[in-house]
Amino acid sequence: MNNPGQNLVTTYVCKSGREYIVKMRVVGLGGESSTSRRNLDITVTDKHTAEKWQSSYDVAYIENLTQKTGNYKQFDIFVAMLQSGLLKTSDCVSLDLLTFDDLELLRCRRTEVGSDYSLVGAKMSNRRYLIITYNVEFDRIHYPLPLEYCGLPDTAVLQSTIRRLEAELERLRSAGGGIENLCKKLELLTAANKKLVEENHRLSNGGRGIHRLLGAVKSLERSVAEERASFRSRIQKLRTENSILVAKLHRSSEAVDRKPRRSSPLTLPFQSRCLMGRRRKSRSALGRGRSKSASSSPGSSSVDSIKSIGSPRQGVVGCRRLKTKEIDFGNLESRIHKLQKMLKDGININ
Repeated sequence: MNNPGQNLVTTYVCKSGREYIVKMRVVGLGGESSTSRRNLDITVTDKHTAEKWQSSYDVAYIENLTQKTGNYKQFDIFVAMLQSGLLKTSDCVSLDLLTFDDLELLRCRRTEVGSDYSLVGAKMSNRRYLIITYNVEFDRIHYPLPLEYCGLPDTAVLQSTIRRLEAELERLRSAGGGIENLCKKLELLTAANKKLVEENHRLSNGGRGIHRLLGAVKSLERSVAEERASFRSRIQKLRTENSILVAKLHRSSEAVDRKPRRSSPLTLPFQSRCLMGRRRKSRSALGRGRSKSASSSPGSSSVDSIKSIGSPRQGVVGCRRLKTKEIDFGNLESRIHKLQKMLKDGININ
């Protein structure tokens, strides 16, 4: 059966400069399972004159040919070497197409012995030889494959090919409108692509301004973060001061509540009545003292009168001191309320 990896059609230019179309195919004989029943078919066509040469080789022929050259190759290795030469994938393998005269001249150069092949050369003038040259480090091996001349192609085949090509050309010409539309679309796409390239270039040049704006935004963000941290610290400080002042206020209130109130505006009328009673008592005592002064000395009566007169003054002074203490307590409460109001309004108190 056929191996698709060993089928090849390609164009090859020989050393003479002529261009050929080379077809290579490995064909297995039907009904045979052995790999030895395979053939290598090679067809060479001149691209300008349409002359064709063709031949087929079996496994035994290829292996015997390689053995005669002194460098034995198996059939599969030889096929791979031929493929690499046609595709020019290896520098060690090269191909050339020679006539019988060229091959005899090459043989004479190698053996340096002349030989008469005039009659045979006349008969084989149309045969070609596909020379596969394998270059190794210290040697060069040539594998010649003979190709039989098949002649020029049939005129009927050529005419059918010409008609087919003309029909294909006419079809392409009739579809010229579509080609023109494709050309217009291509021009529009080219213009759009050019515009996009210019826009991209302009944006890349204006990227410096964008970088500056980004830097300004980042600096603003940093300043805002710093201000926010400062405000937070100030708020925390104000809260601490507020707590301290509230604690002081509570302590002051508790101290005032524990202090006894000996004088207040409600007790003033009672004190005045006490003073009036004391004055009356002192006067009555003074009258009785005068009646008793006949039996006593005059110095003692004067001293008693001075003491009795001095006692009402001491009561008046005590009442004034009580009033002064009440006024100081009222000032303290007003100051506390003022401090609370200032704390609520958020005024920084130093």
